[in-house]
Amino acid sequence: MTAPEESRPAATAGRSVPCGAAFHAAVLELAAVRRVGVPDLAAAALLLAPAAADDPGVRDAGGEALLEVGATAVPDGASDQTIRKALAAALALADPGARILAGDDVRRLEAAVETLGYRNKTLAHALQRLSFQPLDGRITEVRDAAQLFGFVNQWCFDEEQVRRRFRELAPVYHPDTGIVACRERMGQLIDARNLLVHHVRTVYSSGDWVAKRGGPPS
Repeated sequence: MTAPEESRPAATAGRSVPCGAAFHAAVLELAAVRRVGVPDLAAAALLLAPAAADDPGVRDAGGEALLEVGATAVPDGASDQTIRKALAAALALADPGARILAGDDVRRLEAAVETLGYRNKTLAHALQRLSFQPLDGRITEVRDAAQLFGFVNQWCFDEEQVRRRFRELAPVYHPDTGIVACRERMGQLIDARNLLVHHVRTVYSSGDWVAKRGGPPS
């Protein structure tokens, strides 16, 4: 005759927390490395778990599982979600590259990131106002190319200065990563660079460069 459920020995009672199968395996492995039981690991993790930690959920790429956390080690008021979050934090801290930061330090870092984001937007707006507007069509005149590069005239630079200025301007206007991303501007910068380099090489070979540019490179 089977004893009523309420009269079964307390030793068989326990608590199972639903979780992902891969998460379950990782927790068991960490407990083995630490040489503690999962209940003790969970109890210790609950002392450190940040309230805003992410819940790994009841299912992951490995499927679903039940994690036995005991009946007495974990506080009665701890929800399944809280236990999963605590153990997830323990797994994260087990990473050799993990660091624990005080709450004040985290808030200071968050404030610094927010400030940098604001300054980045301000800089982008300033560059947008100061940057040249694309001319119509392709750049075909040396004077226009020199103007786009910020040179006073077509005789005040050499090839190295042209390439250095292009390296300074390209990251600003690059269509994928530029602060003031603009495909048309980037194309005109490339046209201007090629035109100016050709101009320098042509005039140098003609022997008229020194006479026309009026002195050494600025």
